[in-house]
Amino acid sequence: MKTYPLTFETFKRQVNYAVQRRLGCSIYDLPDTITFSDYWNDDCKNEDEFWNMVEAATEDLLVDNGFELNPY
Repeated sequence: MKTYPLTFETFKRQVNYAVQRRLGCSIYDLPDTITFSDYWNDDCKNEDEFWNMVEAATEDLLVDNGFELNPY
């Protein structure tokens, strides 16, 4: 598994990849409904925390833009 640097830029890139996988468009194609810095913690050095923040930001961005997520 590839190891990513735990930076704000990598965080936004991973949220973008997650949105692209689900919708086929990028975060830049959607209205700005969340503030990414609200989800980012500069002292994040734990990979689990990093991926939890990516997931939370992705879910909130999609829901705020009217995409109800169905896990089934």
